[in-house]
Amino acid sequence: MIRFTLKKNSRIIRDKLYSISIDVENFPSLLPKYFKSIIIKKSIGNEIFVDEKIHFLGGFLDVKTKHVIVHPKIHEVHILSGPIRGTSFVESYDEASDGTNVTIDVCIKLNGVSKLFLPFGFLIKRQMTRVMDEFLNSAEKFVLDSNDP
Repeated sequence: MIRFTLKKNSRIIRDKLYSISIDVENFPSLLPKYFKSIIIKKSIGNEIFVDEKIHFLGGFLDVKTKHVIVHPKIHEVHILSGPIRGTSFVESYDEASDGTNVTIDVCIKLNGVSKLFLPFGFLIKRQMTRVMDEFLNSAEKFVLDSNDP
């Protein structure tokens, strides 16, 4: 298992950034390099079950995920199938004087042949940092384009 925490700041106010982060259907538009398709299967209360085709560890994976939305600041993503089954990302969005502090607690579980990547946890962390940076940049561009701070 690979565990690490990522922390970044965004100039976007928390409620706006959080609403972008939980708009699961919009992931392929926001991060097309990583999310190839999103199909929402069902939504029950604060849980959204999704079939996703994602780019991860140099390849494409078809995974089933559960997104847990805990307003106003927590978004959990749990991988339910595939070679990274058991992986979770817990995102926290905290108000800051200059926008929002974003923290992502990452717990990556590798199964089957994907266990070969265990010694390369630093590369996985680097890729996740890149995805987080690209998400925040895309969200900021989206907010600027919509003229809605």
